[in-house]
Amino acid sequence: MSDQQFEEYLKTNSQLSERTIKAYVNQFQKFDGMSKNVVTQSQSNIITYINGLDVKENTQLAILNVAISMRKHYKKDVNKLLNRKLQLADDYQQKKNEKKEENKTELPSSKELIAWENRQYIDGNWTGYIVVHLMRVLSLRNKDLDLKIIPATRSQRKGEAGDKNNYLILRKNNAQMVRNDYKTFKMYGQKKNVLQSRKLNKALRELIAERDLILGKDEIRLLSTKGGNKLNEESIAKKIRSFTFRGLSESQYNKIFVSEVAEVKDIKKLETISNNRGTSLEVILKDYHLDI
Repeated sequence: MSDQQFEEYLKTNSQLSERTIKAYVNQFQKFDGMSKNVVTQSQSNIITYINGLDVKENTQLAILNVAISMRKHYKKDVNKLLNRKLQLADDYQQKKNEKKEENKTELPSSKELIAWENRQYIDGNWTGYIVVHLMRVLSLRNKDLDLKIIPATRSQRKGEAGDKNNYLILRKNNAQMVRNDYKTFKMYGQKKNVLQSRKLNKALRELIAERDLILGKDEIRLLSTKGGNKLNEESIAKKIRSFTFRGLSESQYNKIFVSEVAEVKDIKKLETISNNRGTSLEVILKDYHLDI
């Protein structure tokens, strides 16, 4: 398939989201080794080519999905590709299950994570404390923590139409997190959470003082470069892991808390996690419960 055919496919399928288009573009580039001839090549050649790529099963699945979608668009056979997709999906699920079994013995308990969180506060590691505290109480993803800290002044928290920033509004006795930029925003819309924590408020004020910044005057990002500028997504993930217990990812944090809440069958807490994260309860249990 040529670049021109790919562009035509994207134009015709205007219902594709911006996120999906970006993913498709990235995966389509991986067909460079076969001159992107996804339409003219045989299914067997496409399968052999994808099998030869040095990538994980989930990436192979993503690449295969692009080939299937575009061949369907050009009315080409996909029966062999669909069979290979089922095989890959089965292999991928099996490895996920094996990883879950490993995690049961390797991952720490929620008590260890909370003890680590408290230690960051005691040691005055304000950024670290704020990051792991927010991750725990709101079940956040990496992207959610790309936020600005602002005062509770109405004019400053009003924002502009179509605002794509996340904010942590610092009030006198509590704080409010406002999310306009997170993975499932298009499905769930803006999310607001009030955080009743004096420790969090103190940590925020100490962080601002530590950086010698003025709330409401200077731009204050929770996670930033040394110069105070915005980080890219990859850098945000690395930065967060530098603050977490044993360098765990946000996904691992969520698995620990979801699994322990599910173990005591606290449906209300699971629903709260689901709502905070912007993920259905079904997905929460399927992807983050270590015993399922």
